[in-house]
Amino acid sequence: LVNNSKSQRMLLPSALKAIGILFLIQLPLVIALSSSDSSKNIKSNLQPLQNGEKIRFGNDKSRRRFNQEIALGSICGFALRCDAREREGLVSESTRFSSGASNVDSQKQQIAYTTLSLPIPNFDCSVPVAMWFPTEDSGATSKTTSEVRYDHRISVKRIGELLAGWSFIPEFVSRNFAFEPSITTLLSPTHKSEGCKVVFMAHGYLGSRFDLSHVAEELAMEGFVCISPEYPESLAASYARQEGLDRSVINQHLLSYVQMNFRPASYAGIGHSLGCGTILRMGDDSWTRVLIAGRPPEVSSSPLLFISSTNDCTVRFGGPLQIPNGYSVLSESELPLNQIPPTSALIFDRPDGPNHISYLSENVNEAMISFLSPLLPVAQAFSIPVLDFDKYQKSRDSKATAVIVQPLISKFLAQHTISKV
Repeated sequence: LVNNSKSQRMLLPSALKAIGILFLIQLPLVIALSSSDSSKNIKSNLQPLQNGEKIRFGNDKSRRRFNQEIALGSICGFALRCDAREREGLVSESTRFSSGASNVDSQKQQIAYTTLSLPIPNFDCSVPVAMWFPTEDSGATSKTTSEVRYDHRISVKRIGELLAGWSFIPEFVSRNFAFEPSITTLLSPTHKSEGCKVVFMAHGYLGSRFDLSHVAEELAMEGFVCISPEYPESLAASYARQEGLDRSVINQHLLSYVQMNFRPASYAGIGHSLGCGTILRMGDDSWTRVLIAGRPPEVSSSPLLFISSTNDCTVRFGGPLQIPNGYSVLSESELPLNQIPPTSALIFDRPDGPNHISYLSENVNEAMISFLSPLLPVAQAFSIPVLDFDKYQKSRDSKATAVIVQPLISKFLAQHTISKV
C-alpha cells in the first residue's frame, strides 16, 4: 500500500481531515490547561503576554526550555511569556526580537518610522505599509525608541492555505509580535516631502513588510525613504485575499500615493524571493534595483545588484544558478569594495552560505522559529515546501548575513541611485 501512489493520493484527503479533527479535539484541552489551576506545571512557567510585552531570554538554556514548554501551545496560537523567576536578573540581555548588524555611533543612528494604511477602493480594503525615513528636527516627535514597535503577525491559517491548500485551520491560530527597532528610531507621522530618495521593498512568498526592516533602518540613516507594503501572500494576513487584488494593483496605488506625497528625486527597489519579480516590474530603467534570493535577469541599462547563495535550496528548485553575461561577479573575500560596478552579482559559494531566509531580519526569523517550529515535522511529513525554514532553524545566521549584505546594499544604492531632479 505504501508503494502504491494511487492509494497514497486517495489517502491524502483523509489524512488532512484527520489532522484537522485532531487539532480541533486537542484545542479545548490546551485552552483548559492554559487557564486551569490544576495545570500548575504549565502555569508556573508560562503566562499570557500583556499588550506590547515581548518574550525575553537570559541564556540558551532558558531559550531551549521555553521552546520545549510552548510546543503544544504554539500550535494553537497562544502568545506566552516566561514567568518572573525566569526573567529575574536575565533581562539585561537584548530581547529576543531586538536585533541588527549596525553598530554606528548613537548620534548617527536616529531615524523615524511610521505606518500607512493604504486604501484600495475597488476592493474595499486597506493595505498596511511600513515606512522608514531620516529624521528632521521639525518632523520627529518627542517619543523615544522604546515606544516604537513593529507590530508583526503570523497566521498559520494563511500559511496552510498558501503552502498546502488547507482550509480547515481556524483564523485565530495566529500570534502577534512586537519587534524593537535595531537602531534608535523615533515615531513620527511626518516625513520629508520633496526631493527624497525612495526605496520600495517587496517581500517574498509568505513574507512580511518587516522582512527587510534591518536594511530599511540602515538606508534611512543614509538618507533614503524606505516603503514596504504587505502583499496578499504575506503570512501576516492583515487583510483578506481577493480575486484580482494582486501586487500590481497595490503597487499602482502605492506609487500614486508616493508621487503625490513625496515627489521623489530618485527611485530604487529591493526585492526578496518572489519580491524580485515585483521590483523588476515596477518603474523604468531609471530605477536602481537590488534582487535577493531570486533569479538574475538579463543585463539592462538599469543599475542592478543581484545577491544569492549556492546554499539556497529554494532557488535551486528552478535549476542550477546561472549568472547571465554582463554581470561583474563580486567575491565575498574582496568585500567591502570602494566602487561597486553598476551591474553586479554576489554569490555566496560556500557550504555554510546563507539559505533562502538568512537575508531576513533576525526579528522575523526568530518569531517564525518560536511559533512555527512545532509544525515543521507535519510539513516535512507531507512534503510541504518550507522555504529553507528547516535550514535556518540550525544556522540562525541572519546577523552574520546582514553584516555582509547591509553595507553592500547601502553602498550600491548610494553610488548608483539615479536622480531625476
